Amino acid sequence: MLPCRGRDGLLKSCRTITSRLHRFRLPTRRFVASALSHHAWKHETVELPIGVGDGVKLDVFSPRELRHNPNGTRNLLVHIPSGPGCTSGTTSSLLQSTLARLQHVLPPSTSLVRINYSLGKSADSLASSNESTVFPTPIHEVATAFDYLTSSTSTFNVSHDEAPKICLLGRHIGGALATMLALTEPNAIHALAVAEPMVDWVGIDEVLEKVRQPALQSLPSSPTTQAPKHAQKRARTSKSAILHDADAQCVVAAAEELVKLRSKLFNTPSAYFDPFASPLLFLRAPGRDTPLAKATTGDQLLSEMGQNDVDMDVGGGEYSDCDHDAHQSSPSSMGSSSGTTSHGEDGVSPPHAPAVPPRRRKVLRRWPAVGNPESVTLPHVRIFVQSHVEQKAPDGRSNAIDVTRGHAALMRAQGTELAELMRRACFIGREKGFAEERVQLQLCDPSPWGIDAGGGMQEAAMKWLGGMFQKD
Repeated sequence: MLPCRGRDGLLKSCRTITSRLHRFRLPTRRFVASALSHHAWKHETVELPIGVGDGVKLDVFSPRELRHNPNGTRNLLVHIPSGPGCTSGTTSSLLQSTLARLQHVLPPSTSLVRINYSLGKSADSLASSNESTVFPTPIHEVATAFDYLTSSTSTFNVSHDEAPKICLLGRHIGGALATMLALTEPNAIHALAVAEPMVDWVGIDEVLEKVRQPALQSLPSSPTTQAPKHAQKRARTSKSAILHDADAQCVVAAAEELVKLRSKLFNTPSAYFDPFASPLLFLRAPGRDTPLAKATTGDQLLSEMGQNDVDMDVGGGEYSDCDHDAHQSSPSSMGSSSGTTSHGEDGVSPPHAPAVPPRRRKVLRRWPAVGNPESVTLPHVRIFVQSHVEQKAPDGRSNAIDVTRGHAALMRAQGTELAELMRRACFIGREKGFAEERVQLQLCDPSPWGIDAGGGMQEAAMKWLGGMFQKD
């Protein structure tokens, strides 16, 4: 009788454990048969829950003839969509055009995973402003998806002994999220290819402070309110050579569009001062204190939308210089210093004058922040940006404002700074040649990144990743 009781008790315990396991929400995997699936690819949709929200969906494309080998190396290309603010193809055009080209540039054993985070689902993802379309929700979604792809206990890796060889591909906001993963999970990533990554939401305010007023003064319809020698001096002393003088008006227009987008993506300034949202801040200080309220230049611009002048001091500060000496002032002395320089002899600012946050040094930050720097190696990185090309507007209008051209100039400046900071901060104590070989910047001819376009940065990034999969 005792053996029977023991067996009955064991069966009862197993049934209890099974009933409890059913309470947990597990990833849902389902196969999708649609016109998007190329004949040589198997399309699977994975739904990952995140708390009590809707979660995140993954599109997994794997070769149909891929032989199952638990001990073999798996190549996995993770694509993070660009998100709002960029001209790109729709989801259907992305899948139809990309899968065919991947077969020619990537090894046959490579699978593709597309992370459909909230900002990358559709072009009108910001139509309704809610918690699912603002940061830090996209960070949580991408981190959850990446954890599912790399965890040894997930259903994605349950029948394999080793983790896949992962390469990341992204542009704009997707490129920033991919850069965030490379800086926080470097051991799990083999290579990173980003095109025009939006890695510094804080620096937009400095661009407006430095470029906006001289650009407005250069317009034929706007009067010159400052001596030309001051503008020439700032142009000579500026170390941001990426932002050319000819693009000043275009850069201002593009920066204003990014400020509008930033107001929709972040509820508070502290949200975009977060290094996970602005990965460049993993490598250097932001150069200013985090505002307690919406008191940045971009926020002031939104409130003045229709005015052509900015009532603030635009001197000092650099966009891409890490060790520039800025105004070292405390919050208590901030008001007096701004009042004596531009608002009379009494040193008292008018009530309507905005409070300008004090400037700080953009000091280089050590990466990794803790531990031995040689214990972690940054993945292979290739940053793609558009090269600067002198263009003239139609009908001889050389001063026409082109937002696309200005956006390319801003992204070129951020991409160049990201490459320089990675080489300086991530390879401390190592040879300069090793850092330059590990992190590379590639200038491409101006062409749309649209996923349905055959050339430009899209094709260059795919070819480079194809070579990285074959490199140990």
